[in-house]
Amino acid sequence: MLLLDRLLDVQSTCSEAAIQITSDSTFYIPHKGVPAWIGIEYMGQTAAAIAGYQLEAGTLAPHVGLLLGTRKYRAAIEWFAPGTDLRVRCNERGVMPGGIATFQCEIALIEASQSESVVATANLTVYRTTMKPESG
Repeated sequence: MLLLDRLLDVQSTCSEAAIQITSDSTFYIPHKGVPAWIGIEYMGQTAAAIAGYQLEAGTLAPHVGLLLGTRKYRAAIEWFAPGTDLRVRCNERGVMPGGIATFQCEIALIEASQSESVVATANLTVYRTTMKPESG
């Protein structure tokens, strides 16, 4: 399930994605929008783009990434309203032995004037488990 509309930028330790909330958005609820807690998944998918970049660059082995936890998810709003444009930014903060990676993430609303206001923040912890070849 891909929730991001566009990947705007991806580098070795940071990424940025765009999402426009419409009535066709996954998890959309009529007359309300998308619940703000879905922002955790927006952040997770944006963070996963960093791993994709690292994989293509040859600095990371193929793996499955599992979201272990979210610390301090704070949302200033309850809903991402219809017609809202969002920017999700993630920065890899560290990779620990055993495949644990941490990310600092934020979601900003993009106003018509192109000004931004951050409406959600969180720290994600991801477990990267190496894929093993199938025997057979």
